[in-house]
Amino acid sequence: MMKWIGRSIYVLVIIFVSVIIYRYAYTAKLQEYYDAEIRDNINDDETLLVGLNTLLTIDYYRESPLLYQYVSDTGDYQFTLSSYAIGITYGDVSYDGLMFVVNDVKIIENGELLTNPVLKITVNLSHNTLLVEDEKTNFGSVYYDPLLPFSIYNVPALFLFNAENYLLIPNEDDTSDSQYATIENVTIEYSNGEANEENTYAFNEIPLFVGSKTEYRDAALLKDSTFNIDTDLYQLSDEFGVDGFTTSDIDTYNLIINKDDLSPYNGAIWRIMVIYVALIIVITYFLFFHKMVMGHMQYKKRMSDKENTAKNTEVIFKDADIDIKDGK
Repeated sequence: MMKWIGRSIYVLVIIFVSVIIYRYAYTAKLQEYYDAEIRDNINDDETLLVGLNTLLTIDYYRESPLLYQYVSDTGDYQFTLSSYAIGITYGDVSYDGLMFVVNDVKIIENGELLTNPVLKITVNLSHNTLLVEDEKTNFGSVYYDPLLPFSIYNVPALFLFNAENYLLIPNEDDTSDSQYATIENVTIEYSNGEANEENTYAFNEIPLFVGSKTEYRDAALLKDSTFNIDTDLYQLSDEFGVDGFTTSDIDTYNLIINKDDLSPYNGAIWRIMVIYVALIIVITYFLFFHKMVMGHMQYKKRMSDKENTAKNTEVIFKDADIDIKDGK
């Protein structure tokens, strides 16, 4: 009975670990795609945006009109900040959302162009709706380090959705319409990659950029007090039918649904899964079959030794009989 319990636990562990390994393998696949197609094309808007569609399984982004854009293309601090309406599906539910994307970054510090500056994008909301470290708050940040491997948390973009723990304002009255937090300001900070005393990125004391709905009185290298996100421009699901957007909607609302083909990068999954399966076979053999196989081999050896002993004994007695008959 205990053996079967142990085997059942082993099977459950294998299933659990297999899911983790497959996710790791799939991430490796995305990493190969990102390195081949996106990493060196961050400043190509179409490549980057279609890449985000592909990597993050976004249903669409709205090419125009933009929700917001700020372009700094002269001086020591250059970048482009753009905000797009997006849509995603989680399970059977579709959500409206928006994303802030930063690219075309060129920062000159002490007369030298920074190589691969680390970016931090932060939004402040009108309500405490963002779930950050198990606590609802009104601000959230993402970091982008160009030198780190791809992950869904390491892209030059910040995403917000009309969903619980994002923008949805908690409301106990189910009969009323859903209300969503609005974005009061967006901040971009940069780091040259050096670490501070806490072994985290040391960001420049003065933000690179602050876009705010009201006048921002603190220091910032660049500011925009005209920042504003028109919620009607990204809450598009009300314009679609109950089954979601149609081909006609794609044209009417300038939706980009393109995704790149990831099948050329399936080799990353196969390599990892083959190694994993081989390892599981070896572990399973030594846990459950090695002792049995060795016992069987030892048994066969003992039986073989007995047969050889019996044959040798029989030969000896035959020789003895011959000697007796011969009178020797």
